[in-house]
Amino acid sequence: MKNKVVLLTISLSAAMSVNATVITPDFANVPNGWAADRYAPNSFSDVGTFEGRNNVLGIGINAGDQQQATFYDTQGEGYNYVNQQGPGSVLSADLYIPSAWENSANGLFRSDMWAVGVDATGTVQDYAVIGFTDQNGTGTYRIWNDQTGIWTYISSPVAYNAWTSFSISFNGTSFVYSIDGTQVGALANSGSTSISEVIMQAYNFGGTYTADWSNTPVPEPTTIVAGAMLLLPFGLSGLRMLRKSRMA
Repeated sequence: MKNKVVLLTISLSAAMSVNATVITPDFANVPNGWAADRYAPNSFSDVGTFEGRNNVLGIGINAGDQQQATFYDTQGEGYNYVNQQGPGSVLSADLYIPSAWENSANGLFRSDMWAVGVDATGTVQDYAVIGFTDQNGTGTYRIWNDQTGIWTYISSPVAYNAWTSFSISFNGTSFVYSIDGTQVGALANSGSTSISEVIMQAYNFGGTYTADWSNTPVPEPTTIVAGAMLLLPFGLSGLRMLRKSRMA
């Protein structure tokens, strides 16, 4: 009986353990605490309910705000953390990607989430960026390598008319990129000890559109418990195997 209790405990703890902290600000508070980065978009606000989500952040891009300069046509706002967020910190947010964004013949679209990595003195060392664009002809996910200055395009098919979850996890040695829970790459840490800021951006190609972002939903406690219960048979199976090995 003692062995049975140990095995079940392992299964439950494996299902319920949490090793990371999501630090993405609640978009319900937008624009409080946020400030323009590079160049202010036409709008940066809580647009309310959109595609089944509440308190959705809308980054509004307007053709009249195009600056004809690559740097200032990246338009968005950043949120600075009062206390820098160290290893174990995760930025996570979901972007709704309309089917109109699938082909650049319908216009050019881009939106990203940025993590700003700083060292112990607060000096910026890394920019980790993940998002979506169709500027190469068809829609793709992509991630940024700050050391090489090169975008890596992800081969995973894009889910249109749906929410896609993007995350950047800082583990102290690298910034890990994930899409819908699957790791798609990593940016090696070049001196960062923490995340000081998150920036939500879109790009002004000379068109008008809105990039809609939502905070990633947190599973209800009942969902977590259900997941733990699914692992219980593995604990029991392990017990049966242990008994069989003793009998052999």
